[in-house]
Amino acid sequence: MDRRYPYAVFWIVLLACLQISACGGGGSTTKKLTVVTTALPTGTVGVGYSAVLEASGGTAPYSWSQVSGGAMAPGLNLSSLGYFTGVPSKSGTFGPYVFEVTDSASPVNTANSVSLSITVNGATGVSVTTTSLPNGVVGTAYSATLAATGGTSPYTWREATGGALPPGLSVSSTGALSGTPTTPGSYGPYVFTVTDASNASANSGSLTITVTGTAAVVCTPLGNEAALTSANPYAFLLKGTDGSGKPIYIAGSFTPNGSGGITNASADYNGLTDGPQSLIVDLAASSYAFGSSAQGCLYLAFSGLASGNSVAVPINNITTSFYLSGNNGTTYTTGRIIESDNTNGKGTNASGFVRVQTPVAFALTALQANYAFGVDGWTVTAPATLRTAMAGTFTNASGTLSAGYADLNSGGTASGELTGGNGFLSASIDATTGRGTGSYSTSTPTGSLTFDFVFYVLNGSDLILLSTDQALSNSTTPLLAGRALASNASPVTATLNGYYLLASQGLQASGTTTGNTADIGTLNAASAGTIPTATIYSNLAGTYSVSHPSATYTVEAASGRVSTSGLLTNSPVVYLTAATSDDGIAGFLIGTDAQASSGWIVNQTTTAPSYTVASVTGNYAASTEEDADGKNGAFLGLFDFNGAGAYTLTAQSTGTVPVIPASGAIAINTDGSGNLNGGNFPLVTNGNLIFAIPDSGDPLLYELMVGTAAP
Repeated sequence: MDRRYPYAVFWIVLLACLQISACGGGGSTTKKLTVVTTALPTGTVGVGYSAVLEASGGTAPYSWSQVSGGAMAPGLNLSSLGYFTGVPSKSGTFGPYVFEVTDSASPVNTANSVSLSITVNGATGVSVTTTSLPNGVVGTAYSATLAATGGTSPYTWREATGGALPPGLSVSSTGALSGTPTTPGSYGPYVFTVTDASNASANSGSLTITVTGTAAVVCTPLGNEAALTSANPYAFLLKGTDGSGKPIYIAGSFTPNGSGGITNASADYNGLTDGPQSLIVDLAASSYAFGSSAQGCLYLAFSGLASGNSVAVPINNITTSFYLSGNNGTTYTTGRIIESDNTNGKGTNASGFVRVQTPVAFALTALQANYAFGVDGWTVTAPATLRTAMAGTFTNASGTLSAGYADLNSGGTASGELTGGNGFLSASIDATTGRGTGSYSTSTPTGSLTFDFVFYVLNGSDLILLSTDQALSNSTTPLLAGRALASNASPVTATLNGYYLLASQGLQASGTTTGNTADIGTLNAASAGTIPTATIYSNLAGTYSVSHPSATYTVEAASGRVSTSGLLTNSPVVYLTAATSDDGIAGFLIGTDAQASSGWIVNQTTTAPSYTVASVTGNYAASTEEDADGKNGAFLGLFDFNGAGAYTLTAQSTGTVPVIPASGAIAINTDGSGNLNGGNFPLVTNGNLIFAIPDSGDPLLYELMVGTAAP
C-alpha cells in the first residue's frame, strides 16, 4: 500500500471543513429569539399594577406590541419596552392576548408569546362611608349623596329599613337624596344598602333626617344675598330688655353662604330673667336676607344648649334687622342691628352693632399684647337693680392677663382706680365663629370682683365681650357687655392731642325724675393737659342743656388712664386705646356720677376742624344704643344725606320710641356740632360717625355709621 494515501485523505477532509466554515454553516453562536413570559400577575381594582414581558435570544434591545386579544384591561397600558402600568378600574379576566417581540438585528427577528390573560379582582370590603345626613328645611330644596368605598363600581343603592322618607324626598339608585321637604319632623332612623358590580353589598349605620319649619318666610330674600359670602363672617352684640322688662344681652357670630343660608353660627345669651346660656344654632333652619340698600334680615333658630344649665333656656328663635355700612369696595365692615321680632310690643327690645370678622385672627397667637376695655350693664342688689359700668386696661401674654387697671361704677358709687387685675383668655377659640372664653378679676373697695366672659374676635385688635356669670340675685357679680380694643404698651406716652367726639349714657334712677341720661360733644384737647374748648349737649332724663366748658386732664403712664376735671359734671375717666378700630374709638369713658355713665372718646381731626353740611353725604346706617330704663324700645334706620342740608330717613322701631329724627334738615357747625330734624336733635360728627340725642323727652343715644356704594 502507498504510504502517501493517509496524508491525502487528511488534506481532503481539512479542505472540506474549511469550505463549510467559510459558508457560515453551523459556526454561529447567536441564540434564537423567544418569549420567556408564560403568565401575567393578577391585579386588583384600585391598586397599582406592574408587570414586564421578557424575551431571550436575538439581539437586544427589544420592542413589544400587542398582536391580538382586543382591548387591554381597563386602566392598564403596555409600553414598547414591555412594561404594564396603570390602576385597574374594572374586575374580570381580560384577553387572551398575544404579544410580539422584535429584536434589533438586521434583518430583525420576531417572536410571539403564548396566549396570556390578565385577571383583575374586585376591590375587597365594600363599605358605606356616609355617617350622617344634613337637616332639611320645609320649602327648601334638599340634596345629599350617599357614599361608599371599596368593592367594584358602579354602586347601586336602596333603602333597607326605616319606613317612608320625609314627605317630598326620594332616594335614587345612585344614592342621591333629593326633593323639597313639605313637613317638619324627625324621620328615620334609616339603613341604606349599597351593592357593587360584583354583587357584594354593605349596610349604612342608622341615619336620621330632621326637617325644620321654613325659615324663608322669616327673612324674605331681598335680591342681594350674594354680597355676603362665607369668606366674611359677622359678629354682633345686642343689648336691651326682654318681654318682662328685664335686661338681656345677646352676642353671636354668623357666616352667610352667599344665597340666604347660614354655614356657621353661635350665640350667647345672658339676662336677669334666665341667666347665661350658650345656644346651639340650627343652621338648616336659620337664614338671612340682604338688599341693594344694605338692609338685611338675620333669623337664628336655636335647637338647644351648648352646655347644661339649671335655668330654663330661652329657646325663642330671634329675628333681627340690620343695615350694613363701611363698605371698602368688596366688603361691608360695620353696621347697626336691632332685634325686630317684637311684633306685639311684649317681646324683646334690643339694639347694637354688627361688624365683619377676620377669620385668620381666630387664634390666641393673633391677639394683641395690650388692651383697653369698656363694659356696662347691671348688678342685682336688694332692693334695686343698679346700672353698672367698668373700664380699664390689661396686658395679654399668650392668654395670661395681668397688669390690670380699672374703674368701676355701680349704681353711682365710683370705685376710683383699681389695680392688680388679672385673668386669662382660653387657648380654645372656635375656628369658624371666633368664640372664646376668659375671666378677669380685680379687687374693689367692697371685695373681689370676677368677670367671667365669652368673647368674639372681630380681629386681633377688637373683641366683643359678654359676661357668663349668673346675675340673678343679690350679689356683687354684674351682668356686663362691651368691647376690648388694642391699646398702647406701658409706659403710655400718648396723650390726648387733637379734636375728639364724646358720647356717653347712663341711668337716672333716683329723685323726682327717673330715666335715661345722654351726653354728646366735641372737644379740643391739647397735649399740655388742657381742654380749652368743648361743646356738650346733655339730656338728663328729659332736662336738656348745652354747655361750653374748659377743662384739664392728666394721663397715667402705667395704664393710659386719663383723669379729667371740668369736662362734664361727673368728671369722667377715660382709658386710652391705640385708636385703630374702624369706628375710631380713642378711649373708653366711665363716669364718676350717680348715673353710672359710660361711653367713648372718638377721634375727630388732628387740626382745627372745618365741617359743613357737605361733610355728611350719602347713606348712614343707624340705630339707638341700649335703652337703659327699658321705657322706649329700639330704633333702626338708614339716613340718606344729600350734602346740601337735607336728608331722608327709612326707619323701623320696636317698642314705643318716643322721638325719632324724621326726614328733614341737617345743620353742621365748623367744630362738627350741629343738629337734625330742624334743630330738635343735637349732633356731633367727624364725617364718618354721627352721635345724636333728642333735646326733649326720655333720651336714647343714636349712632350713625357712614356707608358707601355696594360692592
